[in-house]
Amino acid sequence: MLDRRAEATLVAYTREVSSALGEGLVSLVLYGSAVGEDWVAGRSDLNTAIVVRQVTLEVLETLAPIVARWRRRGLAVPLIVDRDWLERARDVFPMELDDIHRRHRVLAGADPFAGLVADPAALRRECEHEARGKLLRLRALFLDAGGRPKALEPLMLGSLKSFLVLLRHLLRLTGHEPVHGYAGVLAQGEAVVGPLPVMRRLLAHRAGGERLRPAVLRAEFGRYLGEVERIVAALDHA
Repeated sequence: MLDRRAEATLVAYTREVSSALGEGLVSLVLYGSAVGEDWVAGRSDLNTAIVVRQVTLEVLETLAPIVARWRRRGLAVPLIVDRDWLERARDVFPMELDDIHRRHRVLAGADPFAGLVADPAALRRECEHEARGKLLRLRALFLDAGGRPKALEPLMLGSLKSFLVLLRHLLRLTGHEPVHGYAGVLAQGEAVVGPLPVMRRLLAHRAGGERLRPAVLRAEFGRYLGEVERIVAALDHA
């Protein structure tokens, strides 16, 4: 849940974006971990989507200095789209749009995400593509780090959220209706792919719990790879 500082930031940001775009603004939406229990103060970004009547150079130039200022206060670079893009992108970015559709909060204007429905076939294709690509990247980053134990914990933590998002979509594709929080997704996902103890430990550490012991990081990374590979294999057969 957002703290008072984050809420005040959103109020001021919304006021500035609304004033700058005027009638050209269709909607300003908050999405991602900030709309649920996974947001961590000082670590998580505030992700927003700005929907305008038409994305023009003038609109981008108007928003550029605003985005630059608010980036320094914890807001991620916003997704900037128009209604036509949303309609035409459902078969290309079904994962991203489905996530926003299922968990968002309108800060200003209408709600163009409420009626968006992802195509199951397109969703499965993107999930498998993303899962296999992220697995390849995880292996490459291990090689780039030279297998150094100090690099392995941040490498696992940095990729954990992406694989939990994929696990959430796997649950949807296999007929389950997952909860949004990462802990709930992990618990539900274990019923489908089996135990995920390393991901559990990483999630606890991400929330401020005990760090992984340096002496076992290599072994933990190996087990983490195995857990990721089971998620990828399950998506392949979803």
